[in-house]
Amino acid sequence: VKWPLAAGYAPWVEEVWTNYLSNALKYGGKPPSIELGADEQPDGMVRFWVRDNGNGLTPEEQTRVFTPFTRLNQVKVEGHGLGLSVVQRIVDKLGGQVGLESSVGQGSIFSFTLPPC
Repeated sequence: VKWPLAAGYAPWVEEVWTNYLSNALKYGGKPPSIELGADEQPDGMVRFWVRDNGNGLTPEEQTRVFTPFTRLNQVKVEGHGLGLSVVQRIVDKLGGQVGLESSVGQGSIFSFTLPPC
């Protein structure tokens, strides 16, 4: 499968992927099932996404998840609650947006967009 190309700074984009994949493994189902994908958006931006089979998030949790030092305490894991806020800052600096689609009991899709090359 050939993914669309996007513009970005490789070390920063790697940090975004590392965070999203790490979270999918930590908070995914048992055993975790993770899907990755990319697609071109109508506005020309390229959207990359990670889908997990975890518990999903409530609408209230979704509004807080990209806030610094936020820990939702769904699962006992190590961390400081900074990962997704760092992701948001990186993606903002690269000219994109972060996204989240989630329903309780249905898992989550975390995404980010980047400008095309």
